[in-house]
Amino acid sequence: MAAQKLSSLLRQYFLSLFFLLVGCFFFPRGGSSTQKRRKKKLRTITSSSSWTYLKRVFFKSRNQTHPNHAPSLTSARSSQNSLVTLVQPDPINPPDPENVFSDDSLFFHLRNEIFSCTSCGEIFPKINLLEQHISIKHAVSELIDGESNTNIVKIIFKSGWPEQSNKIPLIQRILKIHNSQKILTRFEEYRELVKAKAARSINGGGGRRWDDERCVADGNELLRFYCSTFMCDLGQIGNSRLCGHQYCSICGIIGGGFSPKLDGIATLATGWRGHVSVPEEVEEEFGFMNVKRAMLVCRVVAGRVGCDLIGDDGDVDKSDGGYDSLVGQGSGNRSGALLRIDDEELLLFNPRAVLPCFVIVYTV
Repeated sequence: MAAQKLSSLLRQYFLSLFFLLVGCFFFPRGGSSTQKRRKKKLRTITSSSSWTYLKRVFFKSRNQTHPNHAPSLTSARSSQNSLVTLVQPDPINPPDPENVFSDDSLFFHLRNEIFSCTSCGEIFPKINLLEQHISIKHAVSELIDGESNTNIVKIIFKSGWPEQSNKIPLIQRILKIHNSQKILTRFEEYRELVKAKAARSINGGGGRRWDDERCVADGNELLRFYCSTFMCDLGQIGNSRLCGHQYCSICGIIGGGFSPKLDGIATLATGWRGHVSVPEEVEEEFGFMNVKRAMLVCRVVAGRVGCDLIGDDGDVDKSDGGYDSLVGQGSGNRSGALLRIDDEELLLFNPRAVLPCFVIVYTV
């Protein structure tokens, strides 16, 4: 009897334990479903906010900058010009937190521009540093013998030499000058100044009309020669760097232009006149300093040219503000309208009016 009760108790105990274990597998806790539902909801919110952000970044600027207008066929140049005229400054509004990452203006603030030298590949963070690098290390380049540009410069240089003279120029090399943007800008600004002054003179009815019309057209630009000396190996074996020596005149002119302290920059019409303007004794006396001569072929904005302004004491009168350059007496002719400028020495008193373009290294 006692054995039957013990066996029934054990049977009930094992059955209750069995049902408890089975219940653990088939009846999960109520909190887990709520957590899963919450995670799923959060995932949905996150994905929807990510899609909203991406949609705002890629499509908002397009909708704002391209209003709905009737389509029209325009050229590439007109479309570029229209961008300049249509872009207006936006009103200053407080930043919207939703538009912080989609604002197009932030892209330009974060952009880092670099400028590389096309000759040596060196990289600079600013454009003025690149221009300074080019003006010093790549100031000139030698023209290849036999090309059309080289032949034209040779013809212009040799055309003014007298045939009866026993002095024949032997050209060693011709160098093209790569002027910096600063020097080019100064030259063009001076040309525009001369053109504007000539236009005012025509409208006012004063001055020489034929001279002013030429000045209005191009500033009365001429091709002139200027002879000077240098001491370095400029242009030899690919050397395109300026030496920076204080007595090397050619390198100084190429690097910084003509000095404003000069009492007039004397430019000549032919290579022969430029050659004789520098005494031959200079090379002999300063040969120990490796002094050599070279000819600069320059573009000159002559403007209104005055003449007969050399006084009895030999000084040039620069007080007359009606002229941009001066030319000396020639052939006994004292009339500015009939004087041939190409036969005389043209003096320019503004260094911005002269732009050196080529260097001709030669011997006689």
